[in-house]
Amino acid sequence: MYLEKAVTRINKINWDNIGKLGDGLDGDLAYEYLRRTAKFYEKSLIKPYPPFYLDVVKVLGYKFGEELFDMDLSEFLEEKTIKNLSVTLMMLEIVKGYLKLSKFLDENPCYTEYLEIYDPLIRILERGGRFQYKDGGIMVQNSGLFPLYGWYEKFLGKEPIDISNI
Repeated sequence: MYLEKAVTRINKINWDNIGKLGDGLDGDLAYEYLRRTAKFYEKSLIKPYPPFYLDVVKVLGYKFGEELFDMDLSEFLEEKTIKNLSVTLMMLEIVKGYLKLSKFLDENPCYTEYLEIYDPLIRILERGGRFQYKDGGIMVQNSGLFPLYGWYEKFLGKEPIDISNI
């Protein structure tokens, strides 16, 4: 159920618009992603890793079925989607992490709250924006650079931004 919804969401993205329609609001979405990621690490009491390749399932320490960690995206995503995701390693890794978590949730639904972490970056793609790891930070096209030096301390305890209308 979760994986099916996630795959549908990613395949529905209009990849012809990626990088063409993003705007300043994409920066709010990136901010919220970093805040949610910091909150995840704080809550789980796990040492924070750089957030440009977040894999929640792996970070939580679940080691089962290597097929989950080595997902063949061609089983789930259209060829055009995979080609466009591969433009930046960060977009590819974030979508992989999102799909892995969705697949994991089909058997372990008690972790559904963690899907919220990926939502802001997926929204950037849905809006036609683009993000990538560049110059030591997360570069959000048409919005700016979020430096990752000390990111955890900067975003820990920050107030959430209402992204429901973005």
